[in-house]
Amino acid sequence: MRKKIYSLSIALLLGCGACNDWLTVQPATSILSEDLYATNDGIKQALNGAYLNMRGVLYNPAGYMGGGGMAESLACSWSVSEGNREYDLSNHDYASDLVESSLSSSFQGFYKIIVTMNDLIQGVELNRKQISDDVYNIGVGEAYALRALAHFDLIRLWGPVPSKVDPMKTYLPYVTVNSPDRYEYVTYEKYMTLLFEDLKRAEELLGKSDVVLNTSFEATEMTNSVWPYRKSRMNYYGVLGLQARVHLWYGNTDEALRYARLVKDATNPDETKKFRLTNEVDDFPDNSWVDGTCYSEHLCGTKCDTYDYSKGGWMSGRAMIMNASPSFVQTLFDGNTSDFRYKKMWTYERTGLMVYGYVLRKYRCFYTGTKAAQNFPIIRLSEMYLTIMEKAPLSEANEVYKEFCAARGIEYVPYTEADRQERVYKEWIRELIGEGQNFFTYKRLYVRNMIFGISECGEEQYVLPIPEKEYLGE
Repeated sequence: MRKKIYSLSIALLLGCGACNDWLTVQPATSILSEDLYATNDGIKQALNGAYLNMRGVLYNPAGYMGGGGMAESLACSWSVSEGNREYDLSNHDYASDLVESSLSSSFQGFYKIIVTMNDLIQGVELNRKQISDDVYNIGVGEAYALRALAHFDLIRLWGPVPSKVDPMKTYLPYVTVNSPDRYEYVTYEKYMTLLFEDLKRAEELLGKSDVVLNTSFEATEMTNSVWPYRKSRMNYYGVLGLQARVHLWYGNTDEALRYARLVKDATNPDETKKFRLTNEVDDFPDNSWVDGTCYSEHLCGTKCDTYDYSKGGWMSGRAMIMNASPSFVQTLFDGNTSDFRYKKMWTYERTGLMVYGYVLRKYRCFYTGTKAAQNFPIIRLSEMYLTIMEKAPLSEANEVYKEFCAARGIEYVPYTEADRQERVYKEWIRELIGEGQNFFTYKRLYVRNMIFGISECGEEQYVLPIPEKEYLGE
């Protein structure tokens, strides 16, 4: 069956409109859109606009890919009442109008990122001789990486369970050139081949010029840096982490491990670690509260300095209360109350009139005037550890797990081949809850009963239906 899409041309127009709107916000530094990709500053401004767009509806604490949005509801993380969108998503009932609206908005949001990046790549290539090497390598490298990220999240949501791929079926369009014509859907293998090509190109370009190759991320944490706040961008190490994630999904264990190790072992020129696991002693001294998102572990993310937790969806008890009574400590943490994540990321409090429940507080540092980074994590160091713990030879997995246990404040009990997979699976869920990633762990492993699931899941529940309005015909 040949499927075609027509809304991308609309998304392209929206993307251009968003870019123009953004340019008018800063008239002192704005560049006319037709000249945007002809100067170094124009390319940087275009990237700034792209990240603002990303954090708008997708990658923020309450966004579709955040903890308070669609992806986390699909993982059945929160307690919900019947008759609303969150319940339908948690029950994997995609027929309601509210769910259809979310699917359509998020679907279009991903392709909006894609068409904007296509425009940037094409525009910069046309003006290559006018662009400095570092701006070309970093700007175009980030564009390829963001295009890959959006395409990957699309296939993870609307594509098949990795172990259930139909090699003859066409799933989604992989769009590399913007066009007013309809975009043709391609097979899973073709889609993933194009995705890996984008990641390879991003890695090559950023590997030539990204400033964090020769300095620490901390050195970029200032607005007057040439390339500031690299943890808030799809930097070189973010691309390595994304490579590990995509290869793990695809089932290419050797490459997933290679990239995970590269990130885990990455060092600065002074031989200190590029990233370190967050722990209670270093990051929450004297029971202080700084940043629940584990910023020391961020490989890349989106700067959400205008997001205010107190005004966002995370203040809604309906959205944030764990789908369980106090016994959830036993269910999620195996009763281990000394676990750093339980102690620091959760609080039991009143959420309504005579209503109490466990509330995740990862994002309580996101408010006006905070000293925290306010960076929504897209990929964290802990994901690299979990990949190694799940897929590496047992001796290496246990060595990494021991380090992980020390950071998380849990007793180290070595894995055995008999219990490793089940125990690592539980670590994925408790580690990444609230970050929009757990649905994908369940889907990758084809888990039939999610930890807090409402109903059993099969292929039908794991593959989101393409929004009806995205079809022009078949």
